[in-house]
Amino acid sequence: MNPVFLLRLALDFLAVGLFVAAMAYWWMDNRSHELIGTGMFALLFLHNIFNRRWYAGFPRTRRQAKPLVTVGLNLTLLVTMVTLLTTSILISQSLFGFLAIGGPDARDIHILAAYWAVIIVSIHLGLHWSIVMNVVRNVIGVRQPRLDRTVLLRLAAAGIAAYGVYSSFELDIGSRLLLIPTMQFWDFNEDTAGFFLRIGSIAGLYSAAGHYGSTALQAFRRGPVAQPTPLRP
Repeated sequence: MNPVFLLRLALDFLAVGLFVAAMAYWWMDNRSHELIGTGMFALLFLHNIFNRRWYAGFPRTRRQAKPLVTVGLNLTLLVTMVTLLTTSILISQSLFGFLAIGGPDARDIHILAAYWAVIIVSIHLGLHWSIVMNVVRNVIGVRQPRLDRTVLLRLAAAGIAAYGVYSSFELDIGSRLLLIPTMQFWDFNEDTAGFFLRIGSIAGLYSAAGHYGSTALQAFRRGPVAQPTPLRP
């Protein structure tokens, strides 16, 4: 396994971890939130440098379902992250306070972009989940598939997805994605771990949707498997 690729994957997951931590704004002071966000954006900048060849190959994208879905999702993610970064600077109170010219509208857009980023990043991860699983298999030395292990992992994915649906209602994600005012606020003094568990399950829900949706799309594109012609007696 290429150590550079493993390092890149580790940095990507660190960026995801920082993003999840930054979502818990009311759990920390503003300076900590901005430091975490700055670290996340630095890692995202590295991610785009490592994957610069994708941009170079963009004009040659095949006009097929999965490549087009991937391109559309990646471009949407790029716009969302640029929006998140721009509004972060506009409403900064600590690190970039000298550039802060944004008001309540910029703050609302920042929050809106953050919750949409949770969904889009999760789907993006799901589209690349096969690569992640291949790395894990190589690291732990798993060579052959086993039915019992496959069933167990799929049951776990189903459980996480189901809890993600429940958590979406608990955090009123729908209202936040539509920028509708909501009175549901998480009490971090009472249950900090619960918030991360719910955000993690929502990420798991959309990662599973991205992974299995991509798998179904590929199967649909291949079409039915041709049956062998029976031999005549």
